[in-house]
Amino acid sequence: MRKNAKKIISSILLTALMCVIFTGCSMDSGKSEPAEKSEKKESSGDGNLQIAYSLHDLSNTYFVTLADGFSEKAKEEGMDVTIQDCKMDVATQIATIENFISQKKDAIFITPVDEKALEGVVKKATDAGIPVISMNLEIPGRTAFITPNEYAFGEAGGKIAGEWIKENLEKEEDAKVVLFTAPEQPSLAERIRGLKEGCLNIAPKAEVVAEQGAITTEAGMSAAETILQAHPDANVIVCNNDASALGAYEAFKAANKTNVCIVGLDATPEAINKIKEGGNYVGTVDIDPYGTGALAIETLQKIIKDGPIEDPVYVNLIPVTSENISDY
Repeated sequence: MRKNAKKIISSILLTALMCVIFTGCSMDSGKSEPAEKSEKKESSGDGNLQIAYSLHDLSNTYFVTLADGFSEKAKEEGMDVTIQDCKMDVATQIATIENFISQKKDAIFITPVDEKALEGVVKKATDAGIPVISMNLEIPGRTAFITPNEYAFGEAGGKIAGEWIKENLEKEEDAKVVLFTAPEQPSLAERIRGLKEGCLNIAPKAEVVAEQGAITTEAGMSAAETILQAHPDANVIVCNNDASALGAYEAFKAANKTNVCIVGLDATPEAINKIKEGGNYVGTVDIDPYGTGALAIETLQKIIKDGPIEDPVYVNLIPVTSENISDY
């Protein structure tokens, strides 16, 4: 009996000792867990920036693609993204940006309806310590500016048209050129100048028969229809973007016009498809909208590290014609 009693007592003591040991381990684990969670929270918080983008017009497929690149890159970097389409209404855009400021966003990106009209609200944002990155059109007081080189952008499109004239018409004088301008966006003046000079520097005897404002597909179609009535021999349409060029394409197609050169800018998917089909849509210029969206996020990261960027941040320009369309 004594031996059995000793065994029982020893077993009880061993069990109690093991309980103490395991309880101690559990307490130590409980103490380390909060520290680990706190460290993880601090790490994820560093990248959890609240950023916002006010776009002037999401009916333009170039900006749809840009917004996609912007959102994807931001999410990869752990940022929370808000995108608002202002539908070409400056009052809506100002109110949208004021909301972003009141929401204390960490950065605001803007493609402006009217860059000068936004100067006051941009100053309000930067005074609040919020960096403002202007996209495509420069806003006074911005923190950084991402853009194509506007003259070079237009010139590249104009050169496509000039080369077409030299290769497809018997005489340069046979070229009746129509230029789609953007009078409501003065900052595009250099782009328009580049379009015109790029074409005429290569085909100096070509005649510019009309200059008409058009930046949307609807406006491009309407302008082309009107121009065809006044200038039925118009055969070279050089446009400030693909949206207006696509409208011109439809108007010339409806009028059964052939041996015509239509050139846009932006390399939107619709324009790329038209070039692949052959025919009137001869070329565009790729400024990589998806990559530009990603570049915007990379620019913000540089601002966070080094402060405001004074010089424009330029995007790449690639002329797109039948010669390299297979790359797309």
